[in-house]
Amino acid sequence: MIYGIDISHWQGKPDFAKVKAAGIQYAMIKATEGINYVDPCFTANIKSAIAAGIPVGVYHLLRSGSVADQAADFIAAIKPYSITWPAALDVESGELAALGKDKLTGMILDFCTRIKAAGYKPMVYSNRNWFYIADLVDIDRLRAAGIPIWLAWHNNATPNDTDRSGMCDIWQYASNGKVSGITGNVDLNVSYKDFGALPFTCDTSGTVDINVGGCYTAKTTGSVNLIAGKSATSARVQIIRCVWPDFILWHIVPIEFPGQTVGIYAEGGKKLFTVRIK
Repeated sequence: MIYGIDISHWQGKPDFAKVKAAGIQYAMIKATEGINYVDPCFTANIKSAIAAGIPVGVYHLLRSGSVADQAADFIAAIKPYSITWPAALDVESGELAALGKDKLTGMILDFCTRIKAAGYKPMVYSNRNWFYIADLVDIDRLRAAGIPIWLAWHNNATPNDTDRSGMCDIWQYASNGKVSGITGNVDLNVSYKDFGALPFTCDTSGTVDINVGGCYTAKTTGSVNLIAGKSATSARVQIIRCVWPDFILWHIVPIEFPGQTVGIYAEGGKKLFTVRIK
């Protein structure tokens, strides 16, 4: 089991070095809500969590407006950061209940499809009532689509005495948790799956120096596509992909001026290493 927290502006700006030292292994951070709303603490919190070495996921609070607009806002907000845990959809706003089970589930699936197409791992969060009692969300359709479930169910049960793995992939088991580095209460979660585990390996990390006119070759196994840079100001390199039966070789050739650097990323956000042009 993997222990984590989820936070929004209600927790302010935690000291993530203390949070990590307290044994927290991942953080789900609120990014956006509805349309044209970014959580006021999102940028500071995701930067601080990543700097402290805590793997991060993110979430969007669904409202009844356009799914396309909400997904676009969410993707734009999270794009600059290395998201290694799921990009989750929080489904609990009261106005959604009036939509009906079929329409609401359709909205959820539409949102998750857009998130997956952008290179992230979709997930759906809701509470026990919405999933299992009032039956406002068709959880069977979500499972059939391969979408993991994040369940909020707060009672006296804890991961030490109760196993909810048959009902969900992440269980939010408390809303009144206490964690060093966070003032006040915080949601506590346990994950039954390591969503941060990469589906590939790469033999290169850190910084690699390449002379102009030279070439560096990285080797990966598993499912991954490498891209260079995340902005128009990044130094440009050419990446040549050579596929072998059990691995892929990536030949990286500088095509700009010495003194510049460029990050080499796995498509979807994780930075693997840096190229420095000599």
